[in-house]
Amino acid sequence: MKLTRKEKLKEFIEKYKLPISVEWLEIATTHDSYHINNPTFPSNERLEALGDSVLDLLSFDWLYDNFQGNEGLYTQLRSEIVSNSVLGKLGKKIGLNSIILTGEGVSINEKQIADALEAIFGSIFKYNQEIGFNSYDFCRQSFEFLFQNILKDIKHRDFVPNLANKNQNNPKNQLSEYILRNKLPKCSLRLINEQGPPHKKVFTSQYSIQLSEQSTISAKGEATTKKQSEKIAAQKLLKKLKYHK
Repeated sequence: MKLTRKEKLKEFIEKYKLPISVEWLEIATTHDSYHINNPTFPSNERLEALGDSVLDLLSFDWLYDNFQGNEGLYTQLRSEIVSNSVLGKLGKKIGLNSIILTGEGVSINEKQIADALEAIFGSIFKYNQEIGFNSYDFCRQSFEFLFQNILKDIKHRDFVPNLANKNQNNPKNQLSEYILRNKLPKCSLRLINEQGPPHKKVFTSQYSIQLSEQSTISAKGEATTKKQSEKIAAQKLLKKLKYHK
């Protein structure tokens, strides 16, 4: 017996343990081309925009917890998690394309599948927010479940490449990659001193990494700008780590 649309949506929710109602999934999978000719059916455009932001936060949150990196590294890896291409392929893999509702004569492409997946995360966020639950926690659970293979692949790499052209001249990037490559603990960075008149300040930054309970390696950098002092500290710590090894 052929399933009705609502039955298909219910089956999809159960299969992928989505913490939303059938009604919310119905909105998330209704393309604007269908809404134009059927105005009583809301399109997924607003939920897509919300879900895009939710997935950005989820991916950066996960990267922050799993990698000691910098903005360039996080931005690069984020694209490997939530780019339209990745979302489209993931959506197709889980059969999302089979439940998207489009207008007559409109074929479903990778972008529409990606948009629908973003809209699903927008739905999870709003649905749980409206019933008084912690919407972010539910989004994170679904994110880690649906994206588990993608996240596992990134997490278990021996070395995560960064933006090569930035690496060559940026000691902070080089330090982050050295730590990743050698599976070292996260290092900390802090501004430990700032002195001098406003027009002639001197900044001192310090990088530290605790290799064991008895061993901590630190390096300081001093310069007329905070960023430069951080780079000098990173360069010094990198040299110390290579010597220590």
